[in-house]
Parts: sequence; C-alpha cells; structure tokens
Amino acid sequence: MDYIQRFNLDGLKFNNQMLACMVLIWAAVLGCALASLNEQPMTRKQRLFWIVLITGFPMIGVLLYLPFSFRLESYPSLNLLKRSK
Repeated sequence: MDYIQRFNLDGLKFNNQMLACMVLIWAAVLGCALASLNEQPMTRKQRLFWIVLITGFPMIGVLLYLPFSFRLESYPSLNLLKRSK
C-alpha cells in the first residue's frame, strides 16, 4: 500500500514560470495550426468552422484538424488514402 501513497501532487512544481511555458507552447501550436489552415483550399465557411473548432476546443480541435491538414499532392506516398472514382 505504500506504493499508492507515492502518487500525489505534492511534489508537482507548478508555478507562474511553468504556466507561462505552457501558454507559449500552446500559442505556438495554435499559430501553426491556423497558419496551416489559411493555406488550405477551403471555402470561407469551412475555414471559419475549423477556426472555431481549433480555438474553441483546444486539444481536440487540433487533433481533429490534423488529418485534414495534409496536402496529398505534397506527399505522393499518401495517395493511397485518396478515393478513386
């Protein structure tokens, strides 16, 4: 039972410096996702949807956008994912 008591949050070093670091990392991820979104060939309505999703749902929005962020013409090996008509 001593092993279970070792897992607590008392030793966690969460301070303003750690919070600032987390915010900077998240701002960089968000900036990269929005920059990628602006380069995609989408309609204004689709782009607005993705912007709201990415900024409104922090981790989930970026993870949902990730598969749509790849341009198949830039990655020929991913052409297997393209549906044939």
